[in-house]
Formats: sequence, structure tokens, C-alpha cells
Amino acid sequence: MFKAMLENMTQLMETGLKENKRFQTMWYKEWFSLFLKAYEPDSRVIYTSIYAFPMEILAAFDVIPFDFELAGALMSTMNQGVPLMIEAEERGYSQDMCAFHRASLGGYFKNYLPRPDLLTTTSYYCDGKGKTNDILSFLWKKESFFLDVPQEITKDSVLYVEKQLREAARKVGEVAGQRLDMDRLKEAIRSSNRSRKLQLVILDLLKTRPVPMNPRDMIGYSLHGNLFCGSPVKEMLDKQLIDEIRDKMAKGINRPEKHRIFWFAWLPTYQANVFEILKSRQVGIPLCETFRVFWDEIDEDKPFEGLALKCLRNPFIGSVGRRTDSMKNVVQGYGIDGALLFATPACRHSNSTHMLLKDTFAELDIPFLMLDMDISDPRGYQPEQLKTRLEGFIEVMDGKSNQ
Repeated sequence: MFKAMLENMTQLMETGLKENKRFQTMWYKEWFSLFLKAYEPDSRVIYTSIYAFPMEILAAFDVIPFDFELAGALMSTMNQGVPLMIEAEERGYSQDMCAFHRASLGGYFKNYLPRPDLLTTTSYYCDGKGKTNDILSFLWKKESFFLDVPQEITKDSVLYVEKQLREAARKVGEVAGQRLDMDRLKEAIRSSNRSRKLQLVILDLLKTRPVPMNPRDMIGYSLHGNLFCGSPVKEMLDKQLIDEIRDKMAKGINRPEKHRIFWFAWLPTYQANVFEILKSRQVGIPLCETFRVFWDEIDEDKPFEGLALKCLRNPFIGSVGRRTDSMKNVVQGYGIDGALLFATPACRHSNSTHMLLKDTFAELDIPFLMLDMDISDPRGYQPEQLKTRLEGFIEVMDGKSNQ
């Protein structure tokens, strides 16, 4: 079922590209076709957390990365998520689990997912992913590798993470039947560094009024784009995105924009009216938390040390100050009038600090909204209640702009 869905979507994207070369179509085509390769009999498949695990390591091997959370998201966009969640729930898995994880477990029981050769994830971003990885590891009878990243950045913690990354590369190499080629890893690092520079260009362009990029694409790509980190595909997509943004700016964007908000964390994968309401009320989203560049350029001659530092500097590790300290610069640089935290229930890693985030923006005299919505399970979705909350938030911004 999911394989057939990927085949249909890949074909659709390929047809679309013949008619018009667009960033979104290129991105989706690369994403769907890569996941489709995971079903090929000779593929060596690594389940991973593409938004957190250093994908540069996987780019140095002949393996196919696959993220079951992204698979769960795709199933939800095609209205297959809820039946799969029910499949997992009827087998005893609690609704307290992330909807992505329930859909993925349902996908396992329905035989929708490709068989992994190794499962990897990290200790940050998603505290439930490690346990779901363990469950699927047990069900598939395949090894699970857990990258533990400490809260502090010290000489010892860098060495600790670096040692784990070397072990991860060894395990991936065993699965791939290859020894690590340092030249390939260095090239993956160089590609990652080039993408980092391109992302900085994009971030600067997003300061433009009105916002020259679809907010759903921006938030989605901030996470899903990491699937290609360390490969030329990421560079190609970034360059295409820059060209399209500059083209929009040159032609002039007629969409009115009254307010601009900073978006924390994730977005709903099912049909919801969040972005439609914001657009109708002339609210733009120039930046989201997960699209920011928080790491330094990596030294290709010290790839494991550089990747360890990239992990350790992630804003979801350590003090909440990593998420809040630069907000004054963000507000000033992007003309932010409000902040919104998309608070899916199972994501305690992000939601537990909401009062500290709110207090930070209160000090900046910026309205803050915590929007309680599930990321992928629409069964509790209440569009009228959502509309009331969003419009109340927008009215607060209206009131401040009229002062």
C-alpha cells in the first residue's frame, strides 16, 4: 500500500517536472523516489531520524535512509494515518504515543514498511523515537543504535559523541558491506558545508516583506530537507529555492502582509485550517525554529569531531536558553509581531518549556500562542475552536500595531 503510494507520487512529480521545474516538485520527487528505493531487494536500509542524526555519515555509504516518522506523515496526508493508528491501538499501543509512531507501528503490522538492516536515532528532538525504534528493532529482529548526546559542551562530551559516531559509521559499514571511505565522508562534509552557506542565503532572503516562500514548505523543508544533508541533492534543492525566491522578489509579490510570526517546532500533516486562517488575516511566517543554522562549518579533516559539535549545539539540547537567547535578534531581524508554538501532545521535548518561551516573548512585548493540535491524528481536531484561538491571537497583534 505505502510502496504503491510512493510509486504513484513519484510518477506524479516526474510528470510535473516535465511541465515546470519547481522547488516543491523537485523536493517531493527526490524524497519519494529515495524512500521507494528502500523497497528494492538489494538495498541496504537504515531507519534513522533524518531531522537529528548526522546524515553526512549515511551519505558516505551505499545505503538508503528511511524515516518511519516521515512515512507516518505521508500516510496521514493521504488519509491513511488514522486506520494505521487504530491498527496499532487495537494491538495495545496507547494513544499517548506520538501519532507518527502509532501510524508507523500500524504500517509495520500491515506490512507497509520496508525491512530495515539497522535502526538509528538520537536522544534529542523526540524522546519517544528511541522507544519506538526499540519496538521496531524487536519486531524486525534488527539492531538498534542510539546516539546519546549530553547536555553540556565540553572536551569530554565532544569525545563521547565523536566515539559514538565512529561506532555508528562502523555499524553502517557492516550493513553496507563497505569500509568507511574517508574521501567520501570528506566530500559529504564539503557538500554539507556548501548547503549550510546556501541556507544562510535563504534565511537572509526570508527577511523580505512580504515573505517570499510558502510557510508550509519552509517549515516542512526545515525538517525533511535534512534527508539529503551531505549529498548534492540538498545543494541542488537549495539553489533552486534561492532562484525561485529571487524570481518572486524580482517580479514583486502582491500578497498583503500585516503581521509576521515566528513559528516554533512542527506542523500538522492532515488537512487543517491553520495556514489558511493566517493567510486570510494577512499573517506571514518568515522563519521557523528548525530552519535556523545553529552549527559552525565542519572541518573536513576532523569530520567526526565536527559532526559531534553539530549534534551538541542543537537547540533542543541543554538549557532552554539555546532556544530563547537569540530571540531579540530574530524579532528585530525578521520584524516579528508574534510567536506561535505548535504543541502536539506527545512532543514533551518541545512543549515542556512553553512557559519559558512565552516569558521570553513577554519581555520583548510580543504576543505568544501555544496551539494545542496533534501533529498527525485529526480525530481531536476542532476547526472552529482553532479558528477562535488564532483570531484572538491575531486581534492581540492588531491591537498592539494600533497603539
